[in-house]
Amino acid sequence: MVDCDQLRRLYLDIQNCHVCPHMDGEKALRLVDGVNAQSDVFIISQTLAANQLRKSGVNFFQADGRLGNTGKSLEGFLTTFGRTVYPKQPVMTSSGSMIPKCEPGYVTAYNTEIAQCYPGKSPTGRGDRTASSQELRTCVGRGFLVNEMELIGPRLLLLMGKASRDTFFDYVLEVQYPESLTEHIQEIVHARRIPLFKVGELSLYVLPIQHASGANPRFRSMLQNHRLIEMVKEVLYD
Repeated sequence: MVDCDQLRRLYLDIQNCHVCPHMDGEKALRLVDGVNAQSDVFIISQTLAANQLRKSGVNFFQADGRLGNTGKSLEGFLTTFGRTVYPKQPVMTSSGSMIPKCEPGYVTAYNTEIAQCYPGKSPTGRGDRTASSQELRTCVGRGFLVNEMELIGPRLLLLMGKASRDTFFDYVLEVQYPESLTEHIQEIVHARRIPLFKVGELSLYVLPIQHASGANPRFRSMLQNHRLIEMVKEVLYD
């Protein structure tokens, strides 16, 4: 069983970390009631988004309880193998809005970020600033990510998007990988085997996936990759 007190302490440590001067300091305390601490699927994004976990305390959901656009797209992928972004019980956000629990038969996936802060808006004012490699290395070096993985003990890691994949392979696994995320996914599908890696004392299947942006056509194509989905099912159910 996962020690929820340990998880709360970790979330407090994350909330109180402000070592990167250019990161935005605002971030709601993550709500333990909003996560599945026994999840076998562990999703890793790159950084906090502006208006979801950072405001609500629950991944992918906004402070008003609505599911964000990335969460909506990701849900379409997760439900193909019985997982969901919705919490396993109703959760009240930091602003008092209610997030409904998941539908019967689905298991809540766990999600976290490489960098546990919001980078802020880009200098041009268009979109969010991209976290620097130094900021990403610093957050990994603080041990938050590996600590979360060790507490949850998942079976499958999903690295969402190229930036998440690159950073995890560079600073956690420290192994080489194809430059193209699309080619990397294709190689795994052609091999008919999701690779297994060792992270600390954990043995984990690691699968890079396309970013679940509604504007990403490669993610929509991935939803139609039945062989990939069957490979995920084999890892989770065999």
